[in-house]
Amino acid sequence: MTRANIADFLGLEQFAVKRTNGEVGTKAVSRGDVTGLEAMLDYAIVEGAELRLPLFVCLLRLARMALKEESEESQGGVPKPHS
Repeated sequence: MTRANIADFLGLEQFAVKRTNGEVGTKAVSRGDVTGLEAMLDYAIVEGAELRLPLFVCLLRLARMALKEESEESQGGVPKPHS
C-alpha cells in the first residue's frame, strides 16, 4: 500500500492541510471521522502499553491531543489548555 493509498484509506485528506504560503485550509470533517481516528489511536495506545513501548504511547497520546484540538477548533469550540 502506498502512502497516498494509506491516507485515502484513513480519510486523512479531510483534515487541515498547510499550504506553501503558510495558510491553513480546512475541509469539512465529520464527527464520525474524528471519532474513528480517536478509536484507532486509543487502540494503538493500549497495544503499545501492553508491548511496553513508552515512547510510542507518548507519541500516540500527543497525536490524539492534537486531533482533539483540531476537531474542536474546526467545530468552533475553544480547545482546553494543557496542564
